[in-house]
Amino acid sequence: MPLSEQELKLHLKQGVPARVYLLYGEENYLTAHYAEQVIRLAGVRPNDSLAEFNMHRFDGQECSFDAIEEAAEALPLMADRKCVAVCNCDVTSVAVFDRAMALVSDPPEETVLIFWMTTLLSEGKPNTKWRQFIDAVDKSGICVCFPRKTTEEIVRMLCAGANRRHCTLRPEVARELVEQCGNDLNLLLNELDKLCAVAGHGEITSAIVGEVATKNLNAQVFELSNAILKHHYENAYTILHKLFASKLEPVVILAALSGSYTDLYRAKLAANAGQRAETLVEEFDYKSRAFRLKYAARDCSRLSLESLRESLDILAQADRRLKSYTSDKRTVLEETAAKLIVTAKLGKIQ
Repeated sequence: MPLSEQELKLHLKQGVPARVYLLYGEENYLTAHYAEQVIRLAGVRPNDSLAEFNMHRFDGQECSFDAIEEAAEALPLMADRKCVAVCNCDVTSVAVFDRAMALVSDPPEETVLIFWMTTLLSEGKPNTKWRQFIDAVDKSGICVCFPRKTTEEIVRMLCAGANRRHCTLRPEVARELVEQCGNDLNLLLNELDKLCAVAGHGEITSAIVGEVATKNLNAQVFELSNAILKHHYENAYTILHKLFASKLEPVVILAALSGSYTDLYRAKLAANAGQRAETLVEEFDYKSRAFRLKYAARDCSRLSLESLRESLDILAQADRRLKSYTSDKRTVLEETAAKLIVTAKLGKIQ
């Protein structure tokens, strides 16, 4: 059975490496971070004069499996062990599967073999061959799956990270950072470095986050949908033009806007059924973005269910037009924003 992150931490503290590892899951930052931790556990130091003989890194999407096998089976040079780290190797391919299964089922005693996945096995359920590979590694070594962190888990990580950087970050401000930047840990930790540099050794305030942190697409589209719902033509078109200026594909902008309206529609259905929007977290996989439901529950009260249905129809029509070859894509989005504003005006609840 795959270990949890906490169980892996305990394993690393014990200081004795397993013979084979498989690290995978939705949190690519953690997968890469702990792959480096396991490499250190294997005892091969980058500044070691023999590191080039005892430390082998492979991009599984570019190298041959022959090279991986050869490196894994070669004896270490003047060392107790060697380390072979392989990123994103599709072991389920017809040419590789049986060989990969044999290698992880009986890995060489002098080798620490690490498979870690950032693009493969990062989303969705593993297919049959992946499950067989996971089971094989689990029997002879260690598997660790890193599921997507919840917003509260990310908030705790950010607050602790700020503290290590000699800054103060309150949980409510950390949530604002997640809402503004998204839940990608790589991006968030880069933003945290930037915010700590601005704050010095002081407090990272809401104002600093608003002024300094990057706004991701969803945050900008949330502002756009909020302006539409409030019938603010000027604000809506200012935001839309900023999105155009950022060179985003119109179809990407429309997809994000459609997602925002889908949140509103789901929250409205829940409210009409006498349910809180938070009950949708598990059913629609909002675990790491539950804040979207909170805002949707607040904003959907302004509109009728019929108005939201009409808005979704408008967005669906815009999608079809964007994917045709004859439409001017910028014009389609501008017209769509206007139609949504009119619909919000006419369909508001008195």
